[in-house]
Amino acid sequence: MILDGARAAFAADPSRTAVADGSGSWSWREFLEDVERTAADLGESAGEPVEIRLPSSERFLARFFAAAELRRPACTLHTDWAGPELEAAITAARSFRPEIPPPEDEDPVFYIGFTSGTSGTPKPFARRSKSWISSFEPAGELFSIEPGDVVYLPGSLQHSHFLFGAVLGLDRGATVRLYERFDAARLAEELRGLSRGIVYLVPTMLFTLDELGVEPLRGIHSLVISGAKMEPHHWEIARRLFPGAAVNEIYGASELSFVTVNSGDAGQAGPGFVGRLFPGVEIEIRPRADEPGLVFVRSPYLFEGYFDESGIQSPIGPDGFMTVGDVGVLDQRGLSLVGRASNMLITGGKNVHPEEVEALLAEHESVTECVVVGVPDPRWGEEIVAFVVPADRSSGPEVAELREHLKGGLASYKVPKRWFTVSEIPRTRAGKTDRSPERLFQSATGI
Repeated sequence: MILDGARAAFAADPSRTAVADGSGSWSWREFLEDVERTAADLGESAGEPVEIRLPSSERFLARFFAAAELRRPACTLHTDWAGPELEAAITAARSFRPEIPPPEDEDPVFYIGFTSGTSGTPKPFARRSKSWISSFEPAGELFSIEPGDVVYLPGSLQHSHFLFGAVLGLDRGATVRLYERFDAARLAEELRGLSRGIVYLVPTMLFTLDELGVEPLRGIHSLVISGAKMEPHHWEIARRLFPGAAVNEIYGASELSFVTVNSGDAGQAGPGFVGRLFPGVEIEIRPRADEPGLVFVRSPYLFEGYFDESGIQSPIGPDGFMTVGDVGVLDQRGLSLVGRASNMLITGGKNVHPEEVEALLAEHESVTECVVVGVPDPRWGEEIVAFVVPADRSSGPEVAELREHLKGGLASYKVPKRWFTVSEIPRTRAGKTDRSPERLFQSATGI
């Protein structure tokens, strides 16, 4: 069961603090009692999903673990979903029916999450207990989480990056600190003077923390960063703000869980480098490993599949491999991503992965963030357009300089033909880049 490791880790001293949020703190004994009370209130209900639409809090975690104790899947619903979006998610979740009766299932589905991909419509997926439990030991060792540590989770538990961090932290006997919303000033204040802690972040959080001008936070010994690719300025901020921390950039997906880990020690591995393989992971590049191709992954950490009223549909092949559509190259140092098949642009009959252009562009000192998209063009099919957040807001970057920078590492047809500045890059609810040209043009200024 998902709580077995935590029970063992806190057994010697159940009075130790297990969970803290903005309203208080709970010892392991108190937290477990709350889990048991919540389970009694929920009842058995033969594998029916338990809906959770709560802010990140002790109550969220208690309900999540109560569902697991009842062998019922926890379904995490975003608090900012409303109207048709929420209705669609709830209807989809309630269509779940276990294929094996819960009392007889040795590895029950314990978690229902949602991934929208590029459609924006909540798409439910199912995950079994062992897909997380099997990763606890290698992840705990990699992130150096020990009993008595504090794991800071300043993001929403509706996102699996932070939810997994909470579950792993308790499994290792650490205290997990939850936040209802990201508050950079409050987080920085709590990290001051800390002797030993772990922080889970997404790259945009690093940038926000840096804008506060805080002094180095030396008590953090491990950073776990996921959700988007770390650009050079993110690495610089991480090392300056957290000089004593091992930085672990995680590449994965809701469907795949852990795939690679980049600790920043591979030298000049290239802008798309996402690190070495996480323990237990195998990767194949199809059709060939010496040129960009679809990244296929096989590991004990894969999800069960997507589902609807007709049942679970698994994209995992007979050989155990699956892909989420990322394109990459594998060499002796690890994996480098070129882009996503779904984001690929075709200009003048040639394929362009916008992530490849963005990664190189973000290395330029005058660029803080950027996104590259395609817009319909009668001559080229798609015209490549760049939107840039300038490092110096008072004077935008020089287009000629940015073009020359890109031509030093890319074919000329991959260089954007039009350039705009924006104050910020729009994001989806999951914190990923929103590539909608319509939304980007709303606040864009031509360079």
